[in-house]
Amino acid sequence: MNEHNLIDQIKDLIFDTENIAWIGSADGKLAMSWEEFDCRFSQINHDPEEATQELAIDLVIVMKDGTWYERNYQGDWQHKRVPHLAINYRPFTYVSEADSPNGSWPWSTLEELNDVEEVAQ
Repeated sequence: MNEHNLIDQIKDLIFDTENIAWIGSADGKLAMSWEEFDCRFSQINHDPEEATQELAIDLVIVMKDGTWYERNYQGDWQHKRVPHLAINYRPFTYVSEADSPNGSWPWSTLEELNDVEEVAQ
């Protein structure tokens, strides 16, 4: 088992913890300040490689700028932002690798699936 201290892990992830607005459940029903979280859970050690058996899956770290960190199913923290509509957005034709003329690439983005100019080359 590869144990890490939860508080140290968060401090390594977020250098300036003063930017943390709150920590709690993704639905916002359970929450506390960083200071309270730090004090209460300073002794918690966990194995990040055992994500399904360790920390609560809906634990989020919400930042004062509206972004947040959440854990993926591998246990890694991911920084998330609310998507914004670009001024020059365009419609798209393909949403799956199976129907795109660009072929089947693992984990393709919408832009990759709909980049028709690349196919023409």
